[in-house]
Amino acid sequence: MSMDQFLAQYRGTGPLRDVTVLDFTQMMMGPVATQLLGDLGAVVIKVERPGTGEWERSYMPRGRRLHGESPYFLAMNRNKLAMTADLTDPEDRALIEKLVARCDVVVENFRPGVMDRLGLGYEHLLRHNSQLVYASGSGYGPKGPLVAQPGQDMLLQSMSGLACNTGAGEGPPVPMAAPILDASTAFLLAFSIVSSVMDARKNGTPHRVQASLLGTSLMIQCQEALVSMNTDLKWERSSSGIAAPWTDAPYGVYETSDGYLAMSMTPRARLGKIFGLSSELLSGTDDDWFLRRDEVNAVLVDKLKARSTEEWVQELTEKGMWVAPANSVSEIVEHPQVHANSFVENIDTPGGNHVRAVGLPFSISGLTQANRLPVPTVGQHDAIVREAIAREE
Repeated sequence: MSMDQFLAQYRGTGPLRDVTVLDFTQMMMGPVATQLLGDLGAVVIKVERPGTGEWERSYMPRGRRLHGESPYFLAMNRNKLAMTADLTDPEDRALIEKLVARCDVVVENFRPGVMDRLGLGYEHLLRHNSQLVYASGSGYGPKGPLVAQPGQDMLLQSMSGLACNTGAGEGPPVPMAAPILDASTAFLLAFSIVSSVMDARKNGTPHRVQASLLGTSLMIQCQEALVSMNTDLKWERSSSGIAAPWTDAPYGVYETSDGYLAMSMTPRARLGKIFGLSSELLSGTDDDWFLRRDEVNAVLVDKLKARSTEEWVQELTEKGMWVAPANSVSEIVEHPQVHANSFVENIDTPGGNHVRAVGLPFSISGLTQANRLPVPTVGQHDAIVREAIAREE
């Protein structure tokens, strides 16, 4: 089978169906980005270390596997082919160079400098493909005093200010449990790759794409950062649990008689009418209202305990307030709204098995078979990739 026949066999139907990606990524940020590219039709060839594969294959919830694989790995590695290569071996590096010549994109998320030391950096691979899009993801960016530090999601949430704006005033900073920086950086990485491929195709321009958890964390906090850099306003976390330091009440999660209710921004007059707030509390300036937010919150905390979450959601929604129940992940994946939009679907796993997983989180008209290739085993496509490259010679 020639390389053209090999690639044609695995292309999807989406808008990236004529794009080929060589994927050296591991853990979450990179694999989520390349899975999105694969979902949209690209051929993604995942390169892993021989034998054990990438790190995520051995990272499991309480040591539990599904159909022989890490559930975490299954969540972000569909629509990929898998080959192995020893990047320290000259013969395998030569094979990689030949693959690069037939690919549009190389993606990696090693620490900055690792690929250069292996002889697979941007400048070197550009000799083999003059229109290459070479994308890198890192913790802190490609340069600076922290460039060599481990860039893990929770660490970056903490050092970037995200965690310091979350949690009760008397408690410690609280990072999000979900790896929001890994996921958000993956989206930015995929977006930047697609934009660069468009330019490379149109103008023949190669591109070096570099995304980082730190850069993403600042983008997420763009409003707060601008206020911090350009005004004398200072924020402190609420002692009563308001969810953001810069927001007045109501804004947060409140206990009900049988669970919890999220309540967002509501005009002062409407809030006062619904919950019977005193005229004295309602009559101040906007700044007075903000500074007395914990008093307002205390009233809400007391009143909301009297009824169930479902009762409050129905009544407050009818009265024009922004509210929602506080669901667990187990609850939301079964919600009719999730099913109506096909956000959860069955994906194929090694051995012909299936698991339920989060699918493509958006839709594109004309895109069919987004979930087309099962999650691969280590080196599953080694023989066919190597044969296709050999036929190029």
